[in-house]
Amino acid sequence: MKVVNFAAGELDLEPPPVLRETLAAAARNRGAHRYTDTAGLPELREALADRISRLSGVAYEPGEVMVTAGAKHALHLAFLALVDPGDEVLVPRPGWGTFAEQVRLAGGVPVPVATWDTGFVPTVRKLEERRTGRTRAVVLNTPGNPTGAVCPPETIAEIVRWAVRHRVWIIFDESYGELVEPGTDHCHPVALLPEARELTVGIGSFSKSFAVTGWRVGHVHAPASLVAVLKNMQSQTSSNATSVVQHAVLPAARGEVDGFVSDVRGILASRRSRVAAALTGLPGVSFDMPQGAFYFFLDVRALLGRGLGGAVVDNTEGLAELLLRRAGTALTPGTAFGAEGYLRLSYAIDASMIDEGLASLKKVLDDVL
Repeated sequence: MKVVNFAAGELDLEPPPVLRETLAAAARNRGAHRYTDTAGLPELREALADRISRLSGVAYEPGEVMVTAGAKHALHLAFLALVDPGDEVLVPRPGWGTFAEQVRLAGGVPVPVATWDTGFVPTVRKLEERRTGRTRAVVLNTPGNPTGAVCPPETIAEIVRWAVRHRVWIIFDESYGELVEPGTDHCHPVALLPEARELTVGIGSFSKSFAVTGWRVGHVHAPASLVAVLKNMQSQTSSNATSVVQHAVLPAARGEVDGFVSDVRGILASRRSRVAAALTGLPGVSFDMPQGAFYFFLDVRALLGRGLGGAVVDNTEGLAELLLRRAGTALTPGTAFGAEGYLRLSYAIDASMIDEGLASLKKVLDDVL
């Protein structure tokens, strides 16, 4: 059976030719196969500092940047460095499951913060309700996975002021930061409140914007004193991010392939409109329009507990399985993100596949409802 993969967490596009050519050249370069500095190639850290400074509006130095084996590794090191056993980290829900699991790996306690009634973004009121004397950090992921929600500047500013007041670290994951819809503001916490600099850990990735998920290269920017700690920890885990890949992403860090990212935004905007048009009026399905990343987070609670083609589906996993079998569409159950009654639909796939998959989905729902 043919399956349309709406569960994809990566672009279907090939990386920019320049990056592939640079990777091949690095592989042929005998000098690119050695260890690099634990924190990354000096020229890459310099380029990243310039890029982060340009995109965020906040001046960062190379000593405040470290290259990691993907954003996941950057997050893992940050939690290990900041969280002591029993410390609590506020984690918005629904949200990427890795945040909570990495807090647990560090010996901490992930504290869920519900965002269903606030547009899938955390608010100071919600955070304060969950804050205790053990609260060490808050995760701020924008644009968000799985919702595609972008935290408005005024909300980020309020959260940052709250965090500074209570000495709470901000784990700012902007892995999808360059994939926001036109007219949507993506803001850095320190740009809104400079005093937050000493409490902000920024997490970034090349994976999503440049279609290189398998290359495993990310980065972290933070106070130099914390970066020094993270460097020591990285030296005992991965030593350094893969050397040839560090060479390969230099053109991306230097802005030489920003046109590719612009093209990606245009492609995603077109696909987003396509999906929204097809989903509108779909029986039992509602959604908020995503503002970034490449996900729709579908509210399918109206479908649960109902007879669907002779079977009663009472949970999200069962619904996802039914749609896989009957419609040939793979969607991610919201339970992976702490959200029963929701499905994540990725539009990081070809437009023709989007049309085919959504037509099949509509037919199944029309037939069984």
